[in-house]
Amino acid sequence: MEKKTKTLARRLTKRILIWTLFVVLGLSYVILHFETEATRQFYSEIYYNKMLITKEYTRRVISDVYVAATNNIYYLEHSLDKPDGYKQIMERIVKSGTRVRSCGISFIEDYYYPEKQHHFCPFAWRNAANPNVVNSQDLGDADLDYLQADWFKDVVESDSARWSDPFYDTYDENTALSAYMVPIHDLAGKVVAVMGADMSLDWLTNKLSETDSTINKNTMMMASLFEMKSQSFIINHDGTFMTNSDENKIIKDNFFTQLEGAGSSDAEQLINRIKVADADESVQKSLERFLVNGEECYVFYTPVKYTQWILVTVVPCRAIDILSYLNAVTVLVIILLAILLIVLVTYYYIRNATEPIKQLVHVTDDIAQGKYDTPLPETSHNDELADLRNSIQKMQFNLSEKIMIK
Repeated sequence: MEKKTKTLARRLTKRILIWTLFVVLGLSYVILHFETEATRQFYSEIYYNKMLITKEYTRRVISDVYVAATNNIYYLEHSLDKPDGYKQIMERIVKSGTRVRSCGISFIEDYYYPEKQHHFCPFAWRNAANPNVVNSQDLGDADLDYLQADWFKDVVESDSARWSDPFYDTYDENTALSAYMVPIHDLAGKVVAVMGADMSLDWLTNKLSETDSTINKNTMMMASLFEMKSQSFIINHDGTFMTNSDENKIIKDNFFTQLEGAGSSDAEQLINRIKVADADESVQKSLERFLVNGEECYVFYTPVKYTQWILVTVVPCRAIDILSYLNAVTVLVIILLAILLIVLVTYYYIRNATEPIKQLVHVTDDIAQGKYDTPLPETSHNDELADLRNSIQKMQFNLSEKIMIK
């Protein structure tokens, strides 16, 4: 059986391909490392910007409540001699503040309205069945005991406005609220009442759910297919959920507990960082990994200015990792295809370049058989092949002359 001849083009192409594969292996490691890191940073920036947008929306919502409440403080403090008109003021605050669900002013015990009992709290709220309708009433001893409540005593003693911890609406016992509480002073500067404008946390819960849905659909589509979705929520300073896509966790569950369940000192450090974070700081966007309910996650957070709230986004690490690897593999596939194309083009040009050599081999075979007049292939290139052709032509001419002399 005749042994198959290995062509120079194939041998050179094979060697080029082998060395190229070694280069690609080394390049693959570098690309995988840097591409995955770049992708993680890319998505970190996406969540960073998303949190800034959500934070701005949250700020606008609480600003609406703040403005609705504070715009009436001066009038309230200068009309303490007209308690019967306070229900109308509370109604006006609720009507003017689109984010205000209810509003009340709670006076200190036995304020100088003798006919108002120990507790006096003019109160107004939106009708649950028809939000355009605002109801009001004076809450007295039989309706509300707020004098020993921590929120009331804290505002009176500190003489400072603040947002309350989350609580459930006393009317439907289902809607989560937070109140902006403002001390009301008499003309002598003494705190005589606390006004609270209540905001439904549904506004923020729905906004965060909408934002999560959008980013999971458009940015993390592949991860969403595997139920590895990001989730954003607002927690109170003690970790209590103020918003959550799972309404059963609002007020009843604690984010810090989910982190502590990992039993990690890193989790404790994260909790401490969140608790002492300054609202003027940038959003935390490092790519540290933490266990949240037993799953590795990236945790992004930012405090909400003028409140004790923290906006948190939790992203499963697998979600970003999968996208990182997909991007890296995509780049590698493109490089491999490009290299394959280069190898094929290289083989084509080497084969074409060595074709004259094959023709010269046939000529030398003919010369060896005494066929000195075999025509040589023409070449337009002035290179080594041209030199070889010329040398064979000289050999052919010399051999012809010697044979003729003999």
